[in-house]
Amino acid sequence: LTFSVQWEMTDDAEVVKVDFFKALIKSRAALSYGEAQARMDDKNANDDLTISLRNLNALAKKLRAKRVEAGALTLASPEVKFEIDRETHDPLDVGMYETKEANHMVEEFMLLANCAVAERTLAHYPSCALLRRHEAPKQDAFAPLLAAVRAVGLDLDTDSSRALADSLDAACAQGPTGAEGDADPYFSKMVRIMATRCMCQAVYLSSGEAASRAEFLHYG
Repeated sequence: LTFSVQWEMTDDAEVVKVDFFKALIKSRAALSYGEAQARMDDKNANDDLTISLRNLNALAKKLRAKRVEAGALTLASPEVKFEIDRETHDPLDVGMYETKEANHMVEEFMLLANCAVAERTLAHYPSCALLRRHEAPKQDAFAPLLAAVRAVGLDLDTDSSRALADSLDAACAQGPTGAEGDADPYFSKMVRIMATRCMCQAVYLSSGEAASRAEFLHYG
Protein backbone atom coordinates (compact mmCIF):
# COMPACT_ATOMS: atom_id res chain seq x y z
CA LEU A 1 0.00 0.00 0.00
CA THR A 2 1.39 3.39 -0.95
CA PHE A 3 0.52 7.03 -1.30
CA SER A 4 1.81 7.74 -4.79
CA VAL A 5 2.82 10.69 -6.92
CA GLN A 6 2.19 10.14 -10.62
CA TRP A 7 3.42 12.43 -13.37
CA GLU A 8 2.39 12.85 -16.96
CA MET A 9 5.39 14.26 -18.81
CA THR A 10 6.65 14.85 -22.33
CA ASP A 11 9.60 13.09 -23.94
CA ASP A 12 11.67 16.12 -22.87
CA ALA A 13 10.78 15.49 -19.20
CA GLU A 14 8.47 18.51 -18.98
CA VAL A 15 5.81 17.77 -16.37
CA VAL A 16 2.31 18.20 -17.83
CA LYS A 17 0.22 16.92 -14.92
CA VAL A 18 0.74 15.66 -11.38
CA ASP A 19 -1.66 13.37 -9.51
CA PHE A 20 -1.61 12.17 -5.89
CA PHE A 21 -3.52 9.09 -4.78
CA LYS A 22 -3.53 6.00 -2.61
CA ALA A 23 -2.31 3.01 -4.59
CA LEU A 24 -1.33 -0.63 -4.52
CA ILE A 25 2.02 -1.71 -5.94
CA LYS A 26 1.90 -4.88 -7.99
CA SER A 27 5.60 -5.69 -8.12
CA ARG A 28 7.02 -6.97 -11.41
CA ALA A 29 10.50 -7.55 -9.98
CA ALA A 30 12.67 -6.84 -6.95
CA LEU A 31 15.97 -5.44 -8.28
CA SER A 32 19.08 -4.14 -6.60
CA TYR A 33 20.69 -1.07 -8.20
CA GLY A 34 23.30 -3.37 -9.72
CA GLU A 35 20.67 -5.71 -11.17
CA ALA A 36 18.72 -2.81 -12.65
CA GLN A 37 21.92 -1.41 -14.15
CA ALA A 38 22.84 -4.79 -15.63
CA ARG A 39 19.45 -4.99 -17.33
CA MET A 40 19.79 -1.52 -18.83
CA ASP A 41 23.32 -2.28 -20.06
CA ASP A 42 22.45 -5.66 -21.57
CA LYS A 43 21.99 -5.02 -25.30
CA ASN A 44 20.28 -8.39 -25.68
CA ALA A 45 17.60 -7.59 -23.08
CA ASN A 46 14.50 -6.08 -24.69
CA ASP A 47 11.71 -7.26 -22.41
CA ASP A 48 9.03 -4.82 -21.23
CA LEU A 49 10.60 -4.33 -17.80
CA THR A 50 14.05 -3.51 -19.19
CA ILE A 51 12.61 -1.12 -21.80
CA SER A 52 10.67 0.62 -19.01
CA LEU A 53 13.88 1.01 -16.98
CA ARG A 54 15.66 2.52 -19.98
CA ASN A 55 12.81 4.93 -20.60
CA LEU A 56 12.83 6.02 -16.95
CA ASN A 57 16.59 6.45 -17.07
CA ALA A 58 16.35 8.60 -20.21
CA LEU A 59 13.82 10.87 -18.47
CA ALA A 60 15.95 10.97 -15.31
CA LYS A 61 18.97 12.19 -17.31
CA LYS A 62 16.87 15.02 -18.76
CA LEU A 63 15.53 15.93 -15.31
CA ARG A 64 19.08 16.02 -13.94
CA ALA A 65 20.24 18.22 -16.84
CA LYS A 66 17.44 20.69 -16.04
CA ARG A 67 18.46 20.81 -12.36
CA VAL A 68 22.11 21.39 -13.26
CA GLU A 69 21.09 24.14 -15.67
CA ALA A 70 19.14 25.76 -12.83
CA GLY A 71 22.27 25.75 -10.62
CA ALA A 72 22.12 22.42 -8.79
CA LEU A 73 25.39 21.30 -7.22
CA THR A 74 27.04 17.95 -7.87
CA LEU A 75 28.76 17.19 -4.57
CA ALA A 76 30.19 14.02 -3.05
CA SER A 77 29.34 12.17 0.11
CA PRO A 78 31.08 8.81 -0.25
CA GLU A 79 29.48 5.76 1.30
CA VAL A 80 31.38 2.79 2.64
CA LYS A 81 30.25 -0.81 2.09
CA PHE A 82 31.25 -3.84 4.16
CA GLU A 83 31.50 -7.49 3.17
CA ILE A 84 30.10 -9.53 6.07
CA ASP A 85 30.67 -13.18 6.95
CA ARG A 86 27.22 -14.79 6.68
CA GLU A 87 27.78 -17.11 9.64
CA THR A 88 29.69 -14.99 12.14
CA HIS A 89 28.49 -11.59 10.84
CA ASP A 90 32.06 -10.32 11.23
CA PRO A 91 33.30 -7.78 8.66
CA LEU A 92 35.64 -9.36 6.08
CA ASP A 93 36.41 -6.42 3.82
CA VAL A 94 35.62 -2.75 3.34
CA GLY A 95 35.39 -0.65 0.18
CA MET A 96 33.71 2.37 -1.37
CA TYR A 97 30.11 2.04 -2.51
CA GLU A 98 29.92 2.66 -6.26
CA THR A 99 26.93 4.65 -7.49
CA LYS A 100 25.53 3.76 -10.90
CA GLU A 101 23.11 5.33 -13.36
CA ALA A 102 20.35 3.30 -11.69
CA ASN A 103 21.09 5.10 -8.39
CA HIS A 104 20.84 8.50 -10.05
CA MET A 105 17.64 7.45 -11.83
CA VAL A 106 15.90 6.68 -8.54
CA GLU A 107 17.35 9.84 -6.96
CA GLU A 108 15.89 12.09 -9.68
CA PHE A 109 12.36 10.76 -9.22
CA MET A 110 12.68 10.94 -5.42
CA LEU A 111 13.65 14.61 -5.76
CA LEU A 112 10.80 15.23 -8.18
CA ALA A 113 8.37 13.61 -5.74
CA ASN A 114 9.68 15.73 -2.86
CA CYS A 115 9.22 18.91 -4.91
CA ALA A 116 5.74 17.93 -6.10
CA VAL A 117 4.57 17.11 -2.57
CA ALA A 118 6.05 20.35 -1.16
CA GLU A 119 4.35 22.46 -3.85
CA ARG A 120 0.97 20.77 -3.37
CA THR A 121 1.19 20.95 0.43
CA LEU A 122 2.10 24.65 0.28
CA ALA A 123 -0.77 25.35 -2.12
CA HIS A 124 -3.29 23.80 0.28
CA TYR A 125 -1.72 24.98 3.57
CA PRO A 126 0.08 28.26 2.75
CA SER A 127 0.57 29.20 6.40
CA CYS A 128 1.45 25.84 7.96
CA ALA A 129 3.10 23.60 5.35
CA LEU A 130 6.08 21.63 6.67
CA LEU A 131 8.97 22.35 4.29
CA ARG A 132 12.68 21.59 4.12
CA ARG A 133 15.12 24.37 3.33
CA HIS A 134 18.84 24.50 2.75
CA GLU A 135 20.29 27.96 3.28
CA ALA A 136 23.18 29.41 1.29
CA PRO A 137 26.52 28.95 3.11
CA LYS A 138 28.24 31.97 4.61
CA GLN A 139 31.20 33.03 2.46
CA ASP A 140 33.70 32.34 5.26
CA ALA A 141 32.53 28.69 5.31
CA PHE A 142 34.27 28.26 1.95
CA ALA A 143 37.68 29.29 3.35
CA PRO A 144 39.13 25.74 3.78
CA LEU A 145 37.95 24.73 0.31
CA LEU A 146 39.33 27.85 -1.37
CA ALA A 147 42.67 27.49 0.43
CA ALA A 148 42.97 23.87 -0.70
CA VAL A 149 42.32 24.54 -4.39
CA ARG A 150 44.49 27.66 -4.42
CA ALA A 151 47.36 25.52 -3.11
CA VAL A 152 47.35 23.76 -6.48
CA GLY A 153 46.81 26.94 -8.50
CA LEU A 154 43.05 26.69 -8.98
CA ASP A 155 40.20 28.95 -7.91
CA LEU A 156 36.46 28.65 -7.34
CA ASP A 157 33.62 31.15 -7.72
CA THR A 158 31.36 30.97 -4.66
CA ASP A 159 29.03 33.89 -5.49
CA SER A 160 26.08 31.55 -6.16
CA SER A 161 25.25 27.85 -6.36
CA ARG A 162 25.38 28.03 -10.17
CA ALA A 163 28.76 29.80 -10.12
CA LEU A 164 30.11 27.24 -7.64
CA ALA A 165 28.77 24.33 -9.71
CA ASP A 166 30.36 25.65 -12.92
CA SER A 167 33.71 26.42 -11.30
CA LEU A 168 33.78 23.01 -9.55
CA ASP A 169 33.22 21.34 -12.92
CA ALA A 170 36.00 23.40 -14.49
CA ALA A 171 38.46 22.74 -11.64
CA CYS A 172 37.72 19.02 -11.58
CA ALA A 173 38.14 18.82 -15.38
CA GLN A 174 41.64 20.32 -15.03
CA GLY A 175 42.74 18.30 -12.06
CA PRO A 176 45.49 19.27 -9.60
CA THR A 177 47.97 20.05 -12.40
CA GLY A 178 45.72 22.78 -13.82
CA ALA A 179 46.07 21.32 -17.31
CA GLU A 180 42.89 21.04 -19.38
CA GLY A 181 41.81 17.42 -19.77
CA ASP A 182 44.12 16.21 -16.99
CA ALA A 183 41.24 15.22 -14.71
CA ASP A 184 41.95 13.06 -11.68
CA PRO A 185 38.89 11.24 -10.26
CA TYR A 186 40.39 11.19 -6.76
CA PHE A 187 41.11 14.93 -6.86
CA SER A 188 37.58 15.57 -8.15
CA LYS A 189 36.01 13.54 -5.36
CA MET A 190 38.19 15.20 -2.70
CA VAL A 191 37.26 18.70 -3.89
CA ARG A 192 33.55 17.85 -3.98
CA ILE A 193 33.72 16.26 -0.51
CA MET A 194 35.32 19.46 0.81
CA ALA A 195 32.59 21.51 -0.90
CA THR A 196 29.94 19.32 0.76
CA ARG A 197 31.44 20.13 4.17
CA CYS A 198 30.99 23.85 3.48
CA MET A 199 27.22 23.49 3.18
CA CYS A 200 24.74 24.49 5.87
CA GLN A 201 22.66 21.83 7.58
CA ALA A 202 19.23 21.47 6.01
CA VAL A 203 16.39 22.39 8.38
CA TYR A 204 12.62 22.04 8.50
CA LEU A 205 10.25 24.96 8.91
CA SER A 206 6.59 25.82 8.87
CA SER A 207 5.81 28.02 5.88
CA GLY A 208 4.05 30.51 8.17
CA GLU A 209 7.35 31.21 9.98
CA ALA A 210 9.04 32.56 6.86
CA ALA A 211 9.03 36.29 6.12
CA SER A 212 9.02 35.57 2.39
CA ARG A 213 9.17 32.66 -0.06
CA ALA A 214 12.86 33.45 -0.57
CA GLU A 215 13.44 31.68 2.78
CA PHE A 216 12.26 28.40 1.21
CA LEU A 217 15.54 28.30 -0.76
CA HIS A 218 17.24 24.95 -1.23
CA TYR A 219 20.79 25.99 -2.11
CA GLY A 220 22.15 22.63 -3.24
